Amino acid sequence: SPEEILIKISICNRGKDAAVLHLLPTLWFRNTWSWSEGSHKPSLEQATDPKGMTVITASHPDLGTRYLWCEGEVPLLFTENETNSERVFGQPNRSPYVKDGIHQYVVHGQRQAVNPLLTGTKASAHYQFTVDGGATQVVRLRLSAVAAPEAGDKGSVASFEKRFDETMKKRLQEADAFYNGIAAPSLG
Repeated sequence: SPEEILIKISICNRGKDAAVLHLLPTLWFRNTWSWSEGSHKPSLEQATDPKGMTVITASHPDLGTRYLWCEGEVPLLFTENETNSERVFGQPNRSPYVKDGIHQYVVHGQRQAVNPLLTGTKASAHYQFTVDGGATQVVRLRLSAVAAPEAGDKGSVASFEKRFDETMKKRLQEADAFYNGIAAPSLG
């Protein structure tokens, strides 16, 4: 539905050798709060997540609250979606956590570049895995207006993967039926 977005990322290693991969699915708010004084600043923060999931809570004064469910227990990296004025313009930054902080953390190992309080206006789940040659690694995400269910709830983490895959399969069948109805049979 418009309020329930499933995201499936499939990483295929087409080579022969295993490869280490950093995957950073990122959620951020467009920086409109700095345009005019008195604007309300939205926020992202780590939610109390059920076992086996990692959840980011996104709160916006106009859009309400949404949750990004990330499959697995992965570290979250938070920063502000603010230009690195020091690097770009030679001017002091308003915050120590700037928009390229996640890059600085992952690529250059600068731990102080992300907010240890796990809040900000830009956040990434930091997946790290080795993908064997010829193998595929799948990561599932869900952006929803529904908060993470409690253990024992019918929507618990145990059923997340099954329900996700069933819904994704159904939507692919619907898309195939739609395109088969409008595409000429001669198209491959």
